[in-house]
Amino acid sequence: MLYNIDLDEKNYEQPVRGFIGRKIEDSTELVDFVPESHVRIWFNNQTEGYPSHHHSAVEVLICMKTDYIVIANNERFTLKPGDILIIPPNTIHKLICPEPGIRFVFLLNFEAFSTFQDYKTIQPMLLNANLITPSTSKSYELIYNNFAKMIEIYFKNDIFWETDIFSLFLKTVSLCAKDYFRPDNDPRTSLPPDVQKEHYDKFSNLLNYIDEHYAEDLSLEDTAAIVGFSKFHFSRLFKQYANTTFYDYLCKKRISCAQEMLADNIPVTTVAYQTGFNTPSAFCRCFKKYTGYSPSVFKSKSEQEKIDADFH
Repeated sequence: MLYNIDLDEKNYEQPVRGFIGRKIEDSTELVDFVPESHVRIWFNNQTEGYPSHHHSAVEVLICMKTDYIVIANNERFTLKPGDILIIPPNTIHKLICPEPGIRFVFLLNFEAFSTFQDYKTIQPMLLNANLITPSTSKSYELIYNNFAKMIEIYFKNDIFWETDIFSLFLKTVSLCAKDYFRPDNDPRTSLPPDVQKEHYDKFSNLLNYIDEHYAEDLSLEDTAAIVGFSKFHFSRLFKQYANTTFYDYLCKKRISCAQEMLADNIPVTTVAYQTGFNTPSAFCRCFKKYTGYSPSVFKSKSEQEKIDADFH
């Protein structure tokens, strides 16, 4: 049974003072977390959307009333009431409100999770926005109810509210990851449990290897040999586990790391070579393909975001 979420706006005034609202300037957002915390949740019934922007926080949108359109890294999502969209950090996205409606917006600082052992393994799930619906997720009810409880805890503003919220959020990330790596009708589930575990362990080790060596000249054949598979068997298993091809994943991984480096004000040419591209022009083409922006534009917007943050 789905947790009941009240849609009366008067019940969702921000529980703390000093909130400046969502501030987006030149494609960047200055994330206004609750002071001394790592989270902000809004009741949103604005009739206007938000232009293309990015930020270092993970964003979660829960559509409650009428459709809501999101374009994230050039991919278009139409959220129906009840749908949940998780947008990874540094993802360029645009929000479009075709008609008056209601949705909840979460922004959470995800940096602490990057120190967890599981973080590298779930990175395929964090390279693209992840749409969660009743038809696409077998854990939808649990995921929806967790977010509903997070909303209730946030606006109640009781003691240890932030700890309770992040406890539920980490449980939700785990549910999403298990859905992602074990979808319904997955042919891997017909394998004996020990073989499933062996394949998963190899895949986990592989992602750790890619995370450490993505800037090197990684070929499909050499990478397959590392985990002890033929390139054909490896390609099939990689597609099953990561929902993408090896080379597409490697490119997205490089672009994701490049976004973080550009946000740290590292020169574009340096970023290109440090993320595994042979030439700056190849880097610029790939970056724009996946984000819709050139690296220099992304970098300049990130610099302005930091200036605004220091000013405030």
